[in-house]
Amino acid sequence: MIKRYFLFLLLLLSVLGSVNASTIIIPDDYSTSSYVVGIQMYNSSEIYNIINGSNWYAYTPVITGIDDQMVYFESEKDMVRFSIPNDGRYPHLFDTSLMSVMSYDKMFYESRTSGSSTYSFTATKDGFVYFYGKASGGWNWDSGTVKLIKDGVTVTSLVAHYGQTHEYFDRVYVSEGSVLNVTLSVTDSYTTLDYILLCNNGDLDVTTGGPSSVLLDIYLYPVYIYSEPSTDVYTNEGELLGTTDNGGFLEVRLSSGEHTLKFVKEGYWDALETITVTADNNSELFVSLSPKTSIFQVSKEFSGNLYPNSVGTLSMDINPVKDAYASKLRVSGVEVNKVYYKTQELPKGSDGYYILGDVSSTQNIEIEFKTPPSWGEKTFTVELSATDIEGTAYTNLETINYEVLELPFLLEMPETFGIGINDITLTDQSGTAYSVLMVLYDSDDVEVWSSSTNLLEYCDYTFEVPIDDAGDYTLELNAKAGTVKTYYSVEIIEPVTLITDEITANPGKVATVQFKISNPTSSVKYYAAELTCPFFNESINKTFSIAPETVDKTVDLSFEVPEGLELENYQLTLEIFDPDKTDAIYSGNVVLTISTSSLFMASVPGGNTTLIILAAAVLLIAGTFAALRLKK
Repeated sequence: MIKRYFLFLLLLLSVLGSVNASTIIIPDDYSTSSYVVGIQMYNSSEIYNIINGSNWYAYTPVITGIDDQMVYFESEKDMVRFSIPNDGRYPHLFDTSLMSVMSYDKMFYESRTSGSSTYSFTATKDGFVYFYGKASGGWNWDSGTVKLIKDGVTVTSLVAHYGQTHEYFDRVYVSEGSVLNVTLSVTDSYTTLDYILLCNNGDLDVTTGGPSSVLLDIYLYPVYIYSEPSTDVYTNEGELLGTTDNGGFLEVRLSSGEHTLKFVKEGYWDALETITVTADNNSELFVSLSPKTSIFQVSKEFSGNLYPNSVGTLSMDINPVKDAYASKLRVSGVEVNKVYYKTQELPKGSDGYYILGDVSSTQNIEIEFKTPPSWGEKTFTVELSATDIEGTAYTNLETINYEVLELPFLLEMPETFGIGINDITLTDQSGTAYSVLMVLYDSDDVEVWSSSTNLLEYCDYTFEVPIDDAGDYTLELNAKAGTVKTYYSVEIIEPVTLITDEITANPGKVATVQFKISNPTSSVKYYAAELTCPFFNESINKTFSIAPETVDKTVDLSFEVPEGLELENYQLTLEIFDPDKTDAIYSGNVVLTISTSSLFMASVPGGNTTLIILAAAVLLIAGTFAALRLKK
């Protein structure tokens, strides 16, 4: 009876073992997919050996094809299952991680052969995690357990049975605040319990406990390198990652974290660059090598996006290959606002150079420049010159390429700004809503006006910009939380100059007010002049036109001084109106003095009594001398 029971038990164990274990089926038809794992240290035949030598219990990955060093899978779940430890084999430890679509980069791992442990994790956001559990039995039937509990509910409980391996693998959804508890408990020797919890970096926080292996960087992420053509790129340990193509481009794959790369090209100084690789996005690295005729190795970058009529900042780190003396800098092809070196603003010399002096270590230079009014690819040149201790001259000629982005809105401004209200219309062309702040500064950079609005997608809004006085102004447009900035210079020329601020006239005579007015635009302008006199019920009006680009046209506005005025002085008000504007573009006062003197004193524009008397005396004397000569 005992012998029959033992034989039945062996048969049962063999059946269970064959049911639980399976192997990957390698398809006859080859096809690629978006889910790929690259085993960089093995060729296709060795990959086949790894796959065929592995047993898969709870879940067997589905392969769609195998290429040289590449294995393609049907789904993300298949890709993850293949990449985690299995049956004593750890493919990911062989540098297998070329997962092109996954962002899972944090692995909690524990293997236990005695005792017990409990680990608790809290989800920091909604998402998915992968859980793998494995229980291999010892001498007893129930020799250990592996449990996954989510928010108090058991997801799986694996029991280690004699001579058997049980496994669980699946993708588990967690919401923010969810708590995952993992427990391992060994009750018999020769029992092995394993678990792996795979998640995005930062998705889970360890609440209690601490796995023996917290983080395994099992995936490589693409890094796009731009440098000189035919440049060899090495790791800091000397491993060649690749060589840039004829366009200076190379794509490599690196694990997350900080990496120092070495760039080597014949005829150029070697360069070291450090990059931090993350799973969040693809990384780019721009490296400009310096020829050995140059004394500086230069790295450069721009801060933020650049837009038309804005201010850009180029940050340059200059690293002398050897001590540089009498160093100086020159910028060509762009309007420079300021140059900062060692946080100090440098003056520009009469020869166009900025003096840096002696440079023996890496220094930073910031060049603040004005962007052009048009968008597109732009360029300018930075020249760095210096000598070494032996007097040998070196020159770095750096070509700076940058892109000016198109503004997200269309901008309609007046042909010329003037005193009064100036309309500026913005129309969104990006298809998104965002806030816009408009600020007007005077020549001393003091804010004189500002207004803001929320510009809706494909809608327009008109700002009414008031300007009270002539002068130089700067108009700033600030959109999308400060990421878009553009500036425009505004020059307000006094359009009207009063010639006669004082006139003297006799009652019954004609008095004339004169003023000068300009038209800087390219079209004919029409204006109306209005003179208000306290002794008239209605104002005196005159409409006139000015030809394009006319400067200081003189205009007369005449009227007859009425008889019987009681006062000696009156204040007249002159206003000039532009039909395109609601407010007067000019308003000024003229003092009228009523004179009862002779004809010589009558109605002289801008007349002065003393001057008129002197003029009359001169005329009288001249007339007397003329009469005397006639008598002779």
